[in-house]
Amino acid sequence: MSKIAAIASQIIISLCFFVVIFLIFSDKLNRAVASLTSAVVTYFVLIFIEGHDFSVIVDLLFGTQADGFVNLHSLILILGMMFIVQISAEVGLFQFLGVLAIKISKGRPIALMSILCTISVLFSAVINNILTVMIMIPLTITISRILKIDPTPYILTEAILVNIGGTFFSISSIPNILITTSAEITFADYFLNVGLFSLAIAGITILFFIFMYRKDFNDPGKKLAYTLDEFNVWNFVQSKRLLYASMASIGVLMIGFILIGPVIPAAAVPPDIFAFTVAMTLTIFSAILGLKPKEIIKSFDLELILYLLGIFVLAGALETVGIIQLLGDLLKGFGSSNPTFQILLLIWISAVLSSLIDNIPITKVLIPVVNIMSTDVRYFYALSMGANWGDNLTPLGDNILVLNIAEQHNRPIKMKTFWKLGFTTTLFQLYLGTAYFTFFSIDTYYIGLIMIFAVIITVGILFIISKYGTDKAKSNINRGINRFRTLIIS
Repeated sequence: MSKIAAIASQIIISLCFFVVIFLIFSDKLNRAVASLTSAVVTYFVLIFIEGHDFSVIVDLLFGTQADGFVNLHSLILILGMMFIVQISAEVGLFQFLGVLAIKISKGRPIALMSILCTISVLFSAVINNILTVMIMIPLTITISRILKIDPTPYILTEAILVNIGGTFFSISSIPNILITTSAEITFADYFLNVGLFSLAIAGITILFFIFMYRKDFNDPGKKLAYTLDEFNVWNFVQSKRLLYASMASIGVLMIGFILIGPVIPAAAVPPDIFAFTVAMTLTIFSAILGLKPKEIIKSFDLELILYLLGIFVLAGALETVGIIQLLGDLLKGFGSSNPTFQILLLIWISAVLSSLIDNIPITKVLIPVVNIMSTDVRYFYALSMGANWGDNLTPLGDNILVLNIAEQHNRPIKMKTFWKLGFTTTLFQLYLGTAYFTFFSIDTYYIGLIMIFAVIITVGILFIISKYGTDKAKSNINRGINRFRTLIIS
């Protein structure tokens, strides 16, 4: 193949990628149609310009023996999780748990905020962000109408926290599934290195929200709280036996994922096959109890599967024609003598890109880039954090759904309001994430201390502003700065 043909392939496939990103970003075309169309163009480029045969598409769709059929394993795991989540949602498990937890709050504002945030994080750790939002936002608005309180603070905090929940487990989001399957990271390793830290970040974020909205909370009064207490949580449940079966399936799934690797050989029972086995067992049991599998499958997000297939082909083609190698070499050149710097670079690049573009294609493209940069597994942990958390830097992507649902329920939220809160809290989270990775190396720990110091200073300024008002806060801050200058000079 001539050099001109190789360059032509790189240009055409790169254009396909950017066109897909533009179409998704502008919402000009359905994302599944956009990615599949790009896959078709990619096929013709690989066949007629690159000289490959049809087998290259099979390799791009499902992976090869050399990479352990990574794409196929990812698809099986996603399908297995879809069955379990869809059946659990169908029988009312998540609504049941949500209302039960909310009743515990007795309508007390701080308790209600804490519980709603916690539920949002935990739900998004098990089910996808979109389904979590579709369950939690209408539920929150219903509760707010019963208690006659403003739901806006609760909706905003829930929307931001679902992306934190997306980094609790290796199965908590599509990017996580793609990353951990490709890098062969076990469920337990991921949780110990990323999940526990994400739990801490979620706790800090919840405390931040409680502090921020403490003046906006209204006590609903005993009468309205009693009305909430009268809610019968079992009204949301289609079948008690199916409810218990769903809970047991999720429990078995989690235990199995923890044991695969340390106890159960992953080569004999991969996580995706285990998840699919649990899913089929639950599906058969559900069918016996009257829940038709056909109805379950109808509710699947087929668009997501088709979208992923197109992205697999497109991302694989970028690697085949050498674009990924060029990008990997470029990033590898930045701070090559300092791995921690590269990890920080990766977390911020993936976060910024994910705030503007769907994080699935970004993750799929950056995975082979990380493989070129280093074999250090921390690079993949950084990619997971950045790809998930960066979503909240802008009110785009899944967050548009939050604003739409709130508007449909006559509780509109301004995009500007979401932007301010999401941008601020995500910067805090990324600062702390940056600090977390710097403490792995004695040469860069000071960067972490600076980041933590910056967070403390920023929170202090916000506290002064919230307590004294903007004008008086500016005056106090300026007075403090002048005193500090006087001390330095003297």
